[in-house]
Amino acid sequence: MIDVFGFLVSWLTLLGIYSILALTLNFESGVSGVTNFGKVLFYGVGAYAAAVLTVYLMLALNGVDVGRTPPYSVEGIVALGRLAGQNPALNLALFALSLVLAFLAAGLLGYLLSYPILRVGPAFVGFTLLSSGELMRIFLQHFEPVGGSKGLMSIPGPFAWIPEPRLREVAFLGVVLSLLALTYVVMDRLVNSPLGRTLRAVRDDEVAALCLGKHVPRLKATVLFIGSGFTGVAGALLAYYLTAVNPGMFVPAVTFNVWAMIILGGMGNLRGSLVGAALLTLFDRLLTFLTPQLGITVVSPDYVRWFSVGLLIVALLLVRPQGLFPEEPVRTPALEELEAAVRGGGGG
Repeated sequence: MIDVFGFLVSWLTLLGIYSILALTLNFESGVSGVTNFGKVLFYGVGAYAAAVLTVYLMLALNGVDVGRTPPYSVEGIVALGRLAGQNPALNLALFALSLVLAFLAAGLLGYLLSYPILRVGPAFVGFTLLSSGELMRIFLQHFEPVGGSKGLMSIPGPFAWIPEPRLREVAFLGVVLSLLALTYVVMDRLVNSPLGRTLRAVRDDEVAALCLGKHVPRLKATVLFIGSGFTGVAGALLAYYLTAVNPGMFVPAVTFNVWAMIILGGMGNLRGSLVGAALLTLFDRLLTFLTPQLGITVVSPDYVRWFSVGLLIVALLLVRPQGLFPEEPVRTPALEELEAAVRGGGGG
């Protein structure tokens, strides 16, 4: 018997997290032309920043010596499970602080990386960011204070103090969807603004934008700061949702999964990003839930998912290379006033 409620909550939560990733990647690559193949780098930084802050402070503020009982030890994991639901105010405060830290850590990393990648030229930006993501993953596998290859577990969620599991899941889902709405509003305002028009100009012809006096390095640094910051928030949400993080969660396949979403939905179209994220996360959840129910054990759901997504992307690029939703013109107030004046003059 399929748990419909559990399926919907699981899908919508992952949809919210992946939609934030898709919106920010479309802002970076579809609108601004920054080929970001290292999305998982900032995703992982946000997740680990939130996890490390939460588990260490949760233990330290409750009088546990983290030097003798680190959060990645068996004793630390047991202590985190015992302390998770005792102080609702502490849980919520750590959650809010973790979101801020995840945004700043990932955003500042994106800002700092924007300058070295300019040295390699636009053609190698994607590969430079891709290799940076792999370097982070390898570093985390051997860095003991964050648990090494095992990572961190038993991360106290913001609503761990709610006794009813389903109510706890719904409350967290509400937070995820609220942050998704905030991300969409911010991205939409940026895209449909003079800054968005300038970013499209840089994307279409960087040399021409430089000749017109646009500070391209600063623009790209700003784009990576904003996009990476919100990506870090998505990573923090993932850490709280799974209550665990480990380096194996942040492989390059995560980045290319998000790329598939924006290619499917349409490069440069934010609504298309949401549709692409919805379709692919729904397909993923259906495979995860239905495969055990149907008794299919010969073929892994992962193989079916990647084969199907790849086939879908190839077919879409052949039939409709602009995606399901083509890029729309920038809708700035100045443009709308000009169109209204033209219509008014034509009517007269």
